[in-house]
Amino acid sequence: LYLGAKLCGVAAVENSFIYSHVGRGPEPYGQPISLKHPYAIVFAVEMDLAMVANAPQAPVVVETSKRYTEAAHISIVLAKTIQKLGYSARAHIAGSNYQVMLPPLAWKAGLGELGRSGIIITYPYGPRVRLGVVTTDLPLIPDKPVSFGVQDFCAACLKCARCCPAQAISKGERQIDNGVTRWVIDREACYRFWRQVGTDCATCLFVCPYSKENNFFHRVVREITRSSKLAQKLAVRGDDFFYGSRPQARSSPLVGLTRVNSPPHQKQK
Repeated sequence: LYLGAKLCGVAAVENSFIYSHVGRGPEPYGQPISLKHPYAIVFAVEMDLAMVANAPQAPVVVETSKRYTEAAHISIVLAKTIQKLGYSARAHIAGSNYQVMLPPLAWKAGLGELGRSGIIITYPYGPRVRLGVVTTDLPLIPDKPVSFGVQDFCAACLKCARCCPAQAISKGERQIDNGVTRWVIDREACYRFWRQVGTDCATCLFVCPYSKENNFFHRVVREITRSSKLAQKLAVRGDDFFYGSRPQARSSPLVGLTRVNSPPHQKQK
């Protein structure tokens, strides 16, 4: 946390969380991955709400890049510090050398719950974070997963699915996918829209009710929606009333850098 992370936890690394082969990055493409580290230190860096509110336009990809750079710096410093203690450690850097899947590790480490959008929903910042991880053989005590009502809230909300420009987020029930019960995302449709718009979209981060400013009012709402389904339904309606059922992206000088304008469905009806 001293280095700038907002949340941090420890998880045991399961084989199902490790990728099978190397993707893009400094190591040979397609090489089998053999990661022997039993523990992962997972952390989250907050994304600026004002920048995310421009989704899916250019400012959001600027913010994404900035926060992933911060996460990379934290990962490298942490890994080097652990190595100085005489243990093995590996910094997994976004876009170049991930060897583990971060969302399930973040869930196991107690950073949040997996939401309808397929993204980790944290308690104070919602999905408005970027994750980083260092795996290591340093003996650590794993944290436990947390629960604060995300599964039930997402079942009632549907806002990210309704507003998704690519229609890549399921509006149905959770399914068993690779042994995990979750909402299945159409990854190809999501990535096709990324290529079309020229950014990493982040509309689902912007519209999520959990992404709101971490102030007293929103903390109270998060508390009362932990276990009350009635409160969850009222919160969904309240979010639509105060912020719109299809929130509009903010205007920014950087908006002109995108290749296409905001999708028509994002305009307030």
